[in-house]
Amino acid sequence: MNAEKKEEELTFIETQWDNHKLYVYLPPSWEKDKKRTYPTILVQDGDQARKALAPMKKELEALWSKGTGREFILVMICPVDRLSEYTPWPGPAMSPRFPDFKGNGNQYLESLKTSLLPWLCKTYQTDIRNVSMLGYSLGGLIGVYALTIQNCWRHVAGICSSFWYHDWISYLERNSISEETRSIYLHYGTEEGKGKTGPMEKAAEHAAKTGQLLIEKFSGKVTITTDQGGHHSYADQRYRNGLLWLNEEIGADISNQP
Repeated sequence: MNAEKKEEELTFIETQWDNHKLYVYLPPSWEKDKKRTYPTILVQDGDQARKALAPMKKELEALWSKGTGREFILVMICPVDRLSEYTPWPGPAMSPRFPDFKGNGNQYLESLKTSLLPWLCKTYQTDIRNVSMLGYSLGGLIGVYALTIQNCWRHVAGICSSFWYHDWISYLERNSISEETRSIYLHYGTEEGKGKTGPMEKAAEHAAKTGQLLIEKFSGKVTITTDQGGHHSYADQRYRNGLLWLNEEIGADISNQP
C-alpha cells in the first residue's frame, strides 16, 4: 500500500447513502465532542473531487489551529448518473456520442434536503442550519440552480459551472435567489468553450452573464474570480481555491450567527 493510499484512508471515511458512495472527512475535534454540531460542505462529483481535496487535509487543519476559518465536515457525493442528477431540466446532448441530459435535478436536490441532510445530522453531527455546496462543471450548475428552488444552503461555490446549459440564462433571468443563502462564489476560465461548437462555445460568456445576474438578484455576497484556462485547466487549484473560500465564509459565520 503506497503512502498516497494511506493518506486517503486516514483522511476519508468511505460510506454509503441511498445508492450513492460517499467520502466523509471529519475534523480533528469531532471525536472529542459528541454534542457539538459542525458546518458541513457537500461536494458533487465526489470521486473526482477527492483527488483534488485529499491533499488539503493538513492545510485546513493548520489554518484552523491558527484561527483561520472554522472546522467543518466534508461530504463528497459520488453520482449515480450525473447527466441526470446534475441537470435541472431535460436538454439535448452536446454530442451524438452522449445521451441527452435527463434533467432530474429537482429530485436529486430534494433527496439531499429530505434524506441526506437528516442522516448526516444523526450520524455525523451536521449543523442543519449551516450546510454549503461545492461543485465543478455540471456539479456547479446544480448547486447554483438549487438556490432558485430551495432555502437550505448557507454558501455555494460553483467552479467552471455549466451555465451554457439549455435555457439556463433565460431561466435565471425569470427567477429569484434564496435569501437564506449568505454568499455565492463563481470561478471560470476565460478560455472555456474555445474550440467548441454549439452552446458550450459560449461557456465563458454565459458564466460572466450568470455572475452579473446573481449580483443584480442576490442581496448577499457574490464573489467572482477567473483565470485564463480552459474548462479542465488547473482543476486541482480551482478546487482548492473554492474550498478555501468556503472555509473563510464559514469562519465569518461565527460572528454573524442568526
